[in-house]
This record gives sequence, C-alpha cells and structure tokens, in this order.
Amino acid sequence: MPDNPFLDLLGARLAHWEEGQCEWVLDIAPHHKNTQGSLQGGVIATLMDVACGYSGFFEHADDPHIRTATISLTIHYMAKATHGRLRAKGRRTGGGRQIFFAEAQLFNDQGTIIAMASGSFRQRSISPP
Repeated sequence: MPDNPFLDLLGARLAHWEEGQCEWVLDIAPHHKNTQGSLQGGVIATLMDVACGYSGFFEHADDPHIRTATISLTIHYMAKATHGRLRAKGRRTGGGRQIFFAEAQLFNDQGTIIAMASGSFRQRSISPP
C-alpha cells in the first residue's frame, strides 16, 4: 500500500482495496469536528478524494509505482456526521489508460449517506524511493 503521511495523521485507514474499488474507514474524533460539532467538510472531501483516487489504480507487482492525481472532484454533502465510524466506498466508473472517472459514497454506522462525490483523475508513474 502506498505510504500517505497525511492520511495517517487524519486517522483514515484503507479497509479494502481491489481492482476498480476500495473502502476507507475513519473513526470520528474531536479534532475532525468543526465549531458546530459536526464532521469538518474538509475531512469529508479528503475521504471522497482518496476513495475515488484509490479505486482507479491497484498496485500490481509489474508496476508498483502508479499513483493518481485529481483533475476534478465534485462533492454533494447530504447529511451531517457527529460521531462513530465512517466508510468511504469508491469505485472506478470508466476511462482509459491515463485518465479515469470514479465515484464515492460516504456512509455512517447506520448506513446513512453523508456525502457523494464524482471526479476525474490522471494516473501517473512515480520514481521508486
């Protein structure tokens, strides 16, 4: 799995990853909340971005240095979240070798959709460390 210090700091964990889809998990903590006691919109945006992005590539033994960059991301905030575990499920919906499209949904423990997103992403190769 790619190293991502920002996601480590946020507390997001990759729970499932396979070709074309992934799932990220985050347990809401006090530092994730805004002044109204709800999950900060930027945390939601980050979860939507990584769920979409990781759904578009999967580390293969033949090329472990592929990553994605966000071209565009549209988010629809549907409900607020204040506590519990969130699950961000992303799936690749189309595209080609370099540009792909993906969508994601963020759910709370009760199955309520907190947010939905769709976007376009570019695959790129990175240099090995």
